[in-house]
Amino acid sequence: MHLARLSFVCVAVALGGCTVTRYVNPCYGAGLLIPTDATGDEIVAAADKCIADGGERKQGLIVRAAGRLRNEEYDRSLADADAAIALDPTYADAWYYRGYANEEAGNREAAGRDFDKAIDLGLAPGYAYRARGRLKFIENDFLGAYRDFDTILKANPDDQEAYRLRGSAAAVLERFAQAEADLTRAIELDGEDLRAYSARGYVRYLTNRYPEAAADLKMAMRDKTEGLKTAFLYLAMRAANDPEAWAEMQRRAATLDPNSYPGVFPYLFLGQVSIDDMIGIAERTGKHSLPENQSEAFFYAGQQELMHGNIAAARTWFEKTLATGVIRFDEIRASRKELRAMGVPVPSPDPEAGKLSRAD
Repeated sequence: MHLARLSFVCVAVALGGCTVTRYVNPCYGAGLLIPTDATGDEIVAAADKCIADGGERKQGLIVRAAGRLRNEEYDRSLADADAAIALDPTYADAWYYRGYANEEAGNREAAGRDFDKAIDLGLAPGYAYRARGRLKFIENDFLGAYRDFDTILKANPDDQEAYRLRGSAAAVLERFAQAEADLTRAIELDGEDLRAYSARGYVRYLTNRYPEAAADLKMAMRDKTEGLKTAFLYLAMRAANDPEAWAEMQRRAATLDPNSYPGVFPYLFLGQVSIDDMIGIAERTGKHSLPENQSEAFFYAGQQELMHGNIAAARTWFEKTLATGVIRFDEIRASRKELRAMGVPVPSPDPEAGKLSRAD
């Protein structure tokens, strides 16, 4: 279980949320306080004590399910959620937690049904729609994800994460004006959210706002240089005719490993790795599935050919990027951008594209 995910999961049973130091265990009658950075074992122990002390069992079971999620004990977490549902089939939190346990166990279809049930039972949009929207994003239902994040914002116009998530979904759909507006609002609400800067940087690159894109990507790498962002930063600075583009890439690449993903990508542009070697390294060491690793590698191969004036070869690589079938990566959208600039007709990924105004 990712830490960020768990920090979100514990909100559903918290009074005051996980942004404070401690939260009240809602297992009625116990009145326990559990630190938000508690280990899974500590949460399970607190839940057991809560039940033993006469707290409401169904809520104690869900607190324990959260602890077991943190321990990556998905079957046991599911069992606790099932037990809570058996006690009260209308208990929305239990369906919500079962959805997370199913998702983490790889049962995404079951997770979707669980989140649907939690929504039907009235779980607050900030929890239920966020969970379902993230699942839809993973499952490549970007329009569905967009709509779920939109529902959160209708209920709470100040939900910073929902702006970033809706903006990310809008970017995949190539609703770039909406994406930039959402990501800008996310940054206004939390100027430390470096993921929002990164996402906005890519959107600005894709809309030919190269100096602004470079500024955002530099901000996104404020704490740590990363290979993909370094490669895109170079592309943005080069497109902006920034005389510091080469030196900036050299400086950042010096902290990266040219023999592993994603450090290899800027080294391709530096001429220290061949296209074939770069693709091989990305395929072997990339953190995604093989088609996803290839989609990134093929895009950078196309960019390298484009820089050397090999338009036909670049087009082939960009077409191969799209042929991987990957949808959510920025390299896919950037490949569409390059192909369109070459006059190649590339359809929009947005199923509602014909219904939208140009501004969307």
